[in-house]
Amino acid sequence: MLLAELLDSEQTTFEAMIVKARAGYWLDTFDVAVTATQPKYRVPPRACVGGFEKIDIGIPGNAFVPLAEVSEAHASYYASPPSMVGTPMKFVLRGDQVVLLPPPDAIAYTLRMYFYRRPSRLVAQQSSTLNGGTVRGQITAINTVARTVTVNALPFDMEAVSGGVITPAVITSANQRIDIVHPYGWHELAMLDQTQTIAGLVITLGGTDDMSEIQVGDYVRVAEQTDWPQLPDDFHRALVDTTTVKVLAERNMAEKASDFAQAVSADIQRFQDILEPRVKMGALTIKAPLPGIRGRPRGYWPGFP
Repeated sequence: MLLAELLDSEQTTFEAMIVKARAGYWLDTFDVAVTATQPKYRVPPRACVGGFEKIDIGIPGNAFVPLAEVSEAHASYYASPPSMVGTPMKFVLRGDQVVLLPPPDAIAYTLRMYFYRRPSRLVAQQSSTLNGGTVRGQITAINTVARTVTVNALPFDMEAVSGGVITPAVITSANQRIDIVHPYGWHELAMLDQTQTIAGLVITLGGTDDMSEIQVGDYVRVAEQTDWPQLPDDFHRALVDTTTVKVLAERNMAEKASDFAQAVSADIQRFQDILEPRVKMGALTIKAPLPGIRGRPRGYWPGFP
């Protein structure tokens, strides 16, 4: 129950601040092969509510280009008549669907969604010795050509059910999707929702996702399960204190809850203050979107010789 409360606090207290900061934390990409004439594509299931950074379209032989979002009131201008297809230029969000405008023609486009990932569920720490550290699923070798990682011991599915009771059990080949978790910093994910097959201690990853972020020492976990809150280590105490306020309030211990609330308020403010800017030495470079503006000759500027 406490783990569930910690996750709820992580989502309700920290999620909005992280997404609003747009500093790259919890940011992932999801590629979808676009089908001709099919305009609707589902929002990634692990995306935060309202958590898109941007959406790009990839045209074969060209770079990805961003799609502009339009309101529902203007969507019909780009989608009618119903028979019209072409290169998608806009999109509109309808519930959990990204709708491309106009619907794609027969070209093999790739839709790339940049989304903020909802934090994984917190589960009990995996340990093979009494009072030991997290030692299951630690990566000891990586082969990017064969798309394999070798672990010191196969990790558990901490939410496996046996006889109607949650009973952690070792993952089995092709049965669970997996994440790869950084053991330090923000405890971000090097990869997420990967299919897998297992031979001994060697795990082969499915798909074609880039493996360059994986390092020896990272941990393999069942998808959406993690031992660590996905926050900097120095704010794990703030998460605990925030959860303590909720628990004390539910137990009608208002005075103690108030004391904890005052203490954690300063930590939350400190967290907001350091989220941005990430690099302190200078302002961001802003590049004009049109080549004609960037390369405009000096004499073309009105009012200047």
